[in-house]
Amino acid sequence: MALPILSLSQAHLTLLETCPRRFQYIFDQSLAVPPKPEGQEAALWGSQFHLLMQQQALGMPMAVMATANEDMTAKVEALRQRAPHLFQPEPNEYLRQSEHQRTLAFNGYVFTVIYDLVVLTQESGVIFDWKTYLKPPLKQYLASDWQTRLYLYVLAETSDLDPEQLTMVYWFVRHRDQQGNDLPPSDYRFAYNLQQHDQTRADLLQLTERLSRLRQGGEFPQTQLLDRCCRCPFQIRCQRLDEATLPLDLDAIEEIRLD
Repeated sequence: MALPILSLSQAHLTLLETCPRRFQYIFDQSLAVPPKPEGQEAALWGSQFHLLMQQQALGMPMAVMATANEDMTAKVEALRQRAPHLFQPEPNEYLRQSEHQRTLAFNGYVFTVIYDLVVLTQESGVIFDWKTYLKPPLKQYLASDWQTRLYLYVLAETSDLDPEQLTMVYWFVRHRDQQGNDLPPSDYRFAYNLQQHDQTRADLLQLTERLSRLRQGGEFPQTQLLDRCCRCPFQIRCQRLDEATLPLDLDAIEEIRLD
C-alpha cells in the first residue's frame, strides 16, 4: 500500500537523524511536554521579532506595530545601522520577500521551507534568517545544521541559479556577552557549491528512504547514543532511563520551528 505523502521541514530531518523514536513521538503521535516559562518567553520574543521584521518589509511604520516594544525596536534599529541593505531594495533585484515559502517534491515527500527574507537577482540569491538566541551556536554547528543545508538545497532546485551563486546568512540580533550586556548584531555567512548540493541530495535520499521503511513498520528505533537520552523529555515513556533514579529534565525541551 502506498504511503501518504508527508510534508517535511528541517526540524523533521534533524529529529529523524538524531532519534527516530523521538521523531515518531513528536511528529507522528503529536506528543509534547510544555516548556518552562522562560522558554516560552524566549519563543514569544522570537516570534514577535520575526513578525516585526515582516511588517518592516511591507513598509509599515514602527509606531503602528502592535508587537514592537522598546527593546525590540532598539534591536531592529541596531540591525538597520549594521546592515542597511536588509531594509533597502536594490534596482537589480527581481524578488525580495519576507516569509517566503517554497516547496520541493522529493522521493515521495514534499520539503517545505519558509525564508525569513530572500533576495534574488539574475546573478545571486541570498537567504537571510533572524536568530534571537542569547548565545549563538558555533558556526560549524550551523554549517551542518539541516536548516542551512535544506534551505540552500531547495532554493537551488527551485530557481535558475547555480549552487555557487547562493548564500545563506544568519543574523543574531539579541545575543549578549558573558556579563549579560547586549552585543551589536552579528552574522554568520555560508557560501554554497555544487559539491555540497550533491552531498545534500545523497543524504536526503538516504533519510527519506529510511523514513519510508520505518513508516511501513511499527515503532521507530531508539537512538544508540545514550547521552542524548538523559535530556530527552520522553526518557520515561521510551523506557530508556529509570524514573526513580533520573527525573525528567524539562530544561531539555527545545523550540522546534516547523517552517
